[in-house]
Amino acid sequence: MKVMFIMDSPQAYMSGIWLHRNEIPSESLRKRGHAIKQVAIGHTFPDDLLNWPDTVIFGRTYPSQFDPIKTMTEFKKKGKRVLYDMDDDFWSVAKDNPSVLVSNALKDQYEGMIREADAVITPSTVLAKKFKRYFKKPVFICPNGIDERIYQERPHQNTDTLKIGYMGAASHWKDLQLIGEVISELYKKHDFLFTIYGLTGEPLEAAIYTYNKIYRNNFQPERNAYFKSALDFYEQISSSRMWHVPFMPPELHPKTLSMCDLDIGLAPLEDTEFNRGKSCIKFYEYASVGTVTLASDVLPYSDEVGYLAKNTKKDWYNKLEKLIIDHDFRNKLLTKQQKWVRENRYLDAIGVPWELACQRPGGVKVLNQTRNEEKT
Repeated sequence: MKVMFIMDSPQAYMSGIWLHRNEIPSESLRKRGHAIKQVAIGHTFPDDLLNWPDTVIFGRTYPSQFDPIKTMTEFKKKGKRVLYDMDDDFWSVAKDNPSVLVSNALKDQYEGMIREADAVITPSTVLAKKFKRYFKKPVFICPNGIDERIYQERPHQNTDTLKIGYMGAASHWKDLQLIGEVISELYKKHDFLFTIYGLTGEPLEAAIYTYNKIYRNNFQPERNAYFKSALDFYEQISSSRMWHVPFMPPELHPKTLSMCDLDIGLAPLEDTEFNRGKSCIKFYEYASVGTVTLASDVLPYSDEVGYLAKNTKKDWYNKLEKLIIDHDFRNKLLTKQQKWVRENRYLDAIGVPWELACQRPGGVKVLNQTRNEEKT
C-alpha cells in the first residue's frame, strides 16, 4: 500500500503528536513493506499527490485558513481511502488545558472531518466507544508505540543517587499536584534527586517567575487556573532537591529522556473524562529507556502499567516508598513492564493495527498479518 499522512504544517515535526501519530506509525508501516509520504496541508494539492496514495490519513485539527474537509472530498473522488485520526477527547478538554481554545474554535472542523472520513482511528478504547456512539463510524484502535531504534537504555550513572522523575507537557500541572506533597514528605526521609523533564521549554524558574507575574497581576484571567496549578506544585516541591530539563524537539526527545537517567518514573493523572481518552505514552517511554513506572490507578494506566497508586497522598506515598527502598522489587517490576511494552508497543506490534486500518475492506489485501512477519 501507499499511505500518506497529512500534517498541519511544515513544522509539524516540532510536536510530540507528530512523533507518535505520524513518524512512529510511518516507520511501523515501512517495516511491513508499505510506501509512506508525509505531506503538509495546503490550499490545493497537485495531481501527483492526489493520485499517489491508496490511503490518506488526516489528524486532529488544521489552521483555519485551510479546508481539510474539502481536501478529504478531493481524495475520495479519486477513489482513495480517507481516515481521520484523533488521539485526544476534544469534547472534554479542561479549562486549564492550553488546547481548550483550539478544541472549541475548531469543533466544526474536526467533527466535519470525522463525518467525511471513511473510518476513524484512535489509540484509545474509550474514544473508540465515543466515536461509535455519536458518529456511527467504523473505528480502528491504532496504539501509540515506540521505535526501539531511537529509545536507548539510560546510562546508569551516579548510581549512589536515586533519581525519581516526571516527564510531561505543559498541560499536566494539575496532575502533578497529586504528587507534590508526596515528593516533599518522602524527601524528608530519603535522599533522592527529583527530576522534571518538560512542562516548559525554558528553565523552570524562569517560567514560574513569568507565571507568577501574570497570575498576581491578573493579566490573563482566562488562564488563572493553569498558572495557579503550576505555582502551587512548584511551592510543594520547593524544599526538595530538584533538577529541571526543558523539553526538547521530538526527534531529540528519546535521547534526552535516556540522559535524564531516571530510576523511577512517575505518571500521576487525574480521573477525568478527558484523561480517560489518553494513552500510556509515558509508560512506554519510561520502560524503553530502563525506567520503572508508578502511575495513577485510573484509565488508561490501569489497563497496562501493572503498578498503580490510588489518587490519595497515602497511597502515592506508600507505593513510591516501596520502589525507593526495595531495589529487588524495583528491578523485577521493571523487567515485567519492559517485557509488556516490547511485546505490545514496539514497531512490530503496532504495525499490524495501522495496516488493517489503512487497507480498504475488500480491496487492497495484505497477507501474513501477524507480528514479526513481512508483507508478501
